Amino acid sequence: MSPESIQPHRKGESFASPLSESNVTLSDIEQCYDIGRVVGDGNFAVVRECRRRDDGQTLALKIIERSKLVGREHMMQNELSLLGSLCHPRIVRLYAHHHTDTHSYLVMEFVSGGDLFEAISEKGKFSELEAGMMVSDVSEALNYIHCKSIVHRDLKPENLLIEHLTNDICRLKLGDFGLAMVVTEPVYTICGTPTYVAPEILLETGYGVPVDVWALGVLLYIVLCGFPPFQEAKHLVGVLLQPDPSLRLTAEQT
Repeated sequence: MSPESIQPHRKGESFASPLSESNVTLSDIEQCYDIGRVVGDGNFAVVRECRRRDDGQTLALKIIERSKLVGREHMMQNELSLLGSLCHPRIVRLYAHHHTDTHSYLVMEFVSGGDLFEAISEKGKFSELEAGMMVSDVSEALNYIHCKSIVHRDLKPENLLIEHLTNDICRLKLGDFGLAMVVTEPVYTICGTPTYVAPEILLETGYGVPVDVWALGVLLYIVLCGFPPFQEAKHLVGVLLQPDPSLRLTAEQT
């Protein structure tokens, strides 16, 4: 296969490539992309900065080892089918995808500022002004996908990438649509990250796009305070308001 046949599409163009397609080699991909440093990694994939050889554009190459996805193939299918159909400035773009016999390569927009989890770890917490800008960005992204009946189901700092406009101004972009799905009726599947899971998911009463807004509330709390809302204050209030005096915290314990 010639390098030209796997050239990624430019912004705004559509693309289609079946998930099962395995018609390129690593050598083909390396002829099109200069693959560089690791900028992120997870359980199933590693993300590398890369440069497209024909025009020098910097991109992110998400490399997925498919043997690690056994039983979770739907996660990559979701990312391809849903993220590939979205075009919004607050959502990370997927430009193209290529598949070898063992790996899948997702060519994505490169966002240079790392993720929000790293930023919280370094800074601790943010001002109300900064937090407000973040909520505005995430709300724009959520409104866009919710209007398309898509629920993300895994909104958390690790899935929000930081785009630096200046030293003082940064914007967020929503990524990782592995758990996202189109919702046409109530969903009952329990999934997500514990800290951010809405009550209706755990109660199995059926849920939809509002679960993303719950997660946004948790995210806002963490951004402002530097820690999750359900591991400190709520527990302390509960043990202080213990009806049984023998189980209630003492002042010293408090």
